[in-house]
Amino acid sequence: MAKESEVEKTARFTRHFLQGIVVFFIIVIVVAGVAAFWFYYREQPVQSTVTSATPTPPSGAPLQTPTSTSTPTSTNETSLVGLSVGDTFTYKLTGVSVLFDQEAVTPAYLSEYNNTHFYQVTITGINGSVVTFDTDWAFNNGSAPILTQEWVNVATGANSGDFWAIYPANLTVNDLLSPQGGNGLTVNSTTTQTYADSTRTTNYWSTSTVFTNINDPTENTQQTNIMQVYFDQQTGMLTSLTSIQEYNNPEYNIIITWQLTSTNVWTV
Repeated sequence: MAKESEVEKTARFTRHFLQGIVVFFIIVIVVAGVAAFWFYYREQPVQSTVTSATPTPPSGAPLQTPTSTSTPTSTNETSLVGLSVGDTFTYKLTGVSVLFDQEAVTPAYLSEYNNTHFYQVTITGINGSVVTFDTDWAFNNGSAPILTQEWVNVATGANSGDFWAIYPANLTVNDLLSPQGGNGLTVNSTTTQTYADSTRTTNYWSTSTVFTNINDPTENTQQTNIMQVYFDQQTGMLTSLTSIQEYNNPEYNIIITWQLTSTNVWTV
């Protein structure tokens, strides 16, 4: 075999060196692409999923909707609040199930709604856009009432997670329910509500959301949540709410209602 010259050695070394560099950069590009793909999908929020086909309301929190438990942060926009310390609002609560399948069962927690004597909200403080209040959930059967201290930031929609249906004052059609929040919900319409000794302007909003049960690999188990809310325009306070939860596997519906029965702000 002929001895390899120095020129050939140098050329062979150069080829191997360049090939190594090319392979190295290919590996770097592949690894970077895989890492970017993993981080991108890791940060994406899970949309429209539920872990169970049976609803479980939060303890002591009869209003069921996504809420925030962050620390209350006030703003200087006191004009957003239409309430005063000492205002009280009392509600009647009902819960109904409609069973279409033999496998469907009425959730036990609905008995608490139907056993409600009253649910009262009393405004205790206002700090910028943050409204603090006490709640008193009393029952007909003599059970001890559930007493809580809560808050809602009407600017952002953030709240303590129990009663949350307080909105900025004097909203009109297409105004954001939470001007500094991110849910994008708006006032759909405005009507006039007649009461015992007066009429009040009332705002309305509604939403419908479909969830898929992630425990069902066929993705055929779904829940549809329909929320319909009326609130007093001047105070921003809830006057009535209907929450309809429709399940398809097994098939049944849950209907929860709130209805204002009295307040010291006007005569209901």
